Amino acid sequence: MTKEELDQLQDLRQEIRELEYKIARLRNRGTRIVSDKVQASSKEFPYTPTNVKITGIDFKGDEKSKRQLSRKELLLKVRKQQAEEQELRITEYINTVTDSKIRRMMEYKYIEGYTWEKIGRLMHCDRTTAEKAVAKYLREHPEGK
Repeated sequence: MTKEELDQLQDLRQEIRELEYKIARLRNRGTRIVSDKVQASSKEFPYTPTNVKITGIDFKGDEKSKRQLSRKELLLKVRKQQAEEQELRITEYINTVTDSKIRRMMEYKYIEGYTWEKIGRLMHCDRTTAEKAVAKYLREHPEGK
């Protein structure tokens, strides 16, 4: 596992939330209502021309739109699944770290999104000490790639 992969965890979680929102928006799209103006005339003499607005459902366009929405939804679901798999892989890696101190530092940094300064305060050390300890662990334990 690399630092770059671990750094992606917060972004992956945000992307998953965004994709869930987009999928929900696609599902909530309703039927397309279309309108147009046509010329008509009064029923009685003198037959005065007038414009009338008509509305209706675009059945032909609605079917095409539904097919496109289904394809978009499928693509979003695939992206969401890929992001969830990456998130799970990173979280599993952090959970396999046997050194409690390093595991806690990784959890604070990559899962909770804390800064190195805050981690240093929590762990009663300098921020660079925490950052270097995690970097050293990653160099010595690259498994999970």
